[in-house]
Amino acid sequence: MVSGKSLKEAVKKSADKLAKNAESMKKATVGKYSNSKNLKDHKHCRECGKMISPSTDGLLCKSQGCIDKFEKNLKVKKQLRLWMIVLVIAILGGNLFQMGII
Repeated sequence: MVSGKSLKEAVKKSADKLAKNAESMKKATVGKYSNSKNLKDHKHCRECGKMISPSTDGLLCKSQGCIDKFEKNLKVKKQLRLWMIVLVIAILGGNLFQMGII
């Protein structure tokens, strides 16, 4: 059986170790990310990931390739949504017909 005194010491030792690790992580990240003067406000293009101006209305850069890709993906999503609705209606309609409700 573990004594209360040794358990307290183990917990205190673990807490001290965690506090030291947290402090060292804080010191390590302060140097990297605290100098936000070098970072400009920006957004990223949804398709290619290029940096774009935050004042841009959309989520795409002005590249025609990104615009075409976005429109194609949008069309595919609309078709998929339509087919899912048709499938649900077919399944539910078949079950309701079989039950004699329709």
